[in-house]
Amino acid sequence: MDISLQRRFFSSFKTIGSAKKVCDINSDVVVPDTKEDILRVVLTNAEYMIRSKDVESGRVLVRGELKVSILYVPESGEGLCTLTTDIPFECEFGVESADSGCTAIAEMNLISVDTRILNPRKVMINAQVCVSQKCYCNSDFTWYTDPLDSIKNAFFKKNDTDIRFVNLVTEKTISIEDEIPVRDLDGEVQLISTPVSFFTDSADAVGSKFIVKGHAEITANYLADGKFENCGTTISFSQIFELPERDILPDYEAFILPTGDFFELSDGKLSFEIHAVIQIVCTETKKIEYIEDGYVCGAVSLLGKEEKDVCVSERIMHLSETVQLSRSAEYGIEKILFLSGVTGMPKVSGEEISVPIAVEIVYTSTDDQIRSFKVYGSAKISAEIAENETIEGTYASITSLKPSVSGMDVTVDASINIEAHLQVRSKVQFVCSAEYNELDDRKATPSIYMCRSEASDLWSIAKKYSSNVDMIKKINEIDHTTDTSNRLLVIPRIK
Repeated sequence: MDISLQRRFFSSFKTIGSAKKVCDINSDVVVPDTKEDILRVVLTNAEYMIRSKDVESGRVLVRGELKVSILYVPESGEGLCTLTTDIPFECEFGVESADSGCTAIAEMNLISVDTRILNPRKVMINAQVCVSQKCYCNSDFTWYTDPLDSIKNAFFKKNDTDIRFVNLVTEKTISIEDEIPVRDLDGEVQLISTPVSFFTDSADAVGSKFIVKGHAEITANYLADGKFENCGTTISFSQIFELPERDILPDYEAFILPTGDFFELSDGKLSFEIHAVIQIVCTETKKIEYIEDGYVCGAVSLLGKEEKDVCVSERIMHLSETVQLSRSAEYGIEKILFLSGVTGMPKVSGEEISVPIAVEIVYTSTDDQIRSFKVYGSAKISAEIAENETIEGTYASITSLKPSVSGMDVTVDASINIEAHLQVRSKVQFVCSAEYNELDDRKATPSIYMCRSEASDLWSIAKKYSSNVDMIKKINEIDHTTDTSNRLLVIPRIK
């Protein structure tokens, strides 16, 4: 006979695929007729942006674009010239159960970019971009509790656990337009790089509205009459998302990627227009009570059980470290003009996170030439990770670069920030169905058993001998202070 357990569920999102890949990007660039031939490349800068993110049957396809700026010394040896190009790229991830109804969250990180001169009119760009994605689909989380109808002499062992679940995965676009005054724009001006960094600061829930607030740090590095200059500003932004009905403010993670920008230096000001997509994942903790075990006295009980791998807790660990990178220049250094740096893919080994670093240094040499070189190193940061925690993802960024020069030796203090997402997961076994077959009453069975408890708990003893935990406690005068280990117990049998 089947026992009708009560089905419980809540709607949530589950992760069906998560992966990270490195995209190798290669492209030849021809110098246009309006520009001079290339003598020596001084600096290569690249900014990435996302163009599309499509979930299709069995795969996630992320397309992006690399905006590359090359600063070079022309063949005449006088001044500096810039060369820009946009290089498209795409990264495909196989996700077996993905379809168009799923949602993907993407992240990108520039690992490296270099320029190789093929001839005075042609160069090759070699770059690497790390692309990661996590694919979610909407799914009901189901478990069962006590049956609606009481069944004589049926007993169920209940347990509870905290479960972290995702209740919202969505995205929206933002646009930022502004202008700031800039000095030293009387002569020729050339933009070198325009990095934009996005940060989320806070979130508030007002009714069903979830308001995410943040800011963008905008920088423009440019040449004005052959001199390296920079300017920048910080602009706040906010975006409103619709929340499902929940009793509490959820935790959230925001992943912001640029989708396009426009910068112009003219008339003593920097004008810009920036577009980006804010992707958010909202999570919360829900405590559920479920059936762990059960039996019916005087019957053979058949239980269907389902084991689920669930997240019971998670946290984001913030780490920082300053590492010194050093190298000797091939020429005497008169003055350092410009620094830029990138981080490679963080690697986790035990409780140590290692982050490769590359810093490009542009300087004026003692022979009055503008030159550059790269210095490489890595930051190794110890992380306190609990035994039951696993690192689900890491993100590294350079927050500052401070150079010092001694003769031909250059030392750079690079400050690194790391965010590590840690989770504790657990396998929980739920009873999902129950039935029983009554025993033949004509078969003689004792009404009382004697049992030495040994290491078994009272539930296991009651189930084995078709009894009741409360009755065992009452007959044997057991309360919460009683030590029942290795004790001889009287076990009444329920028919």
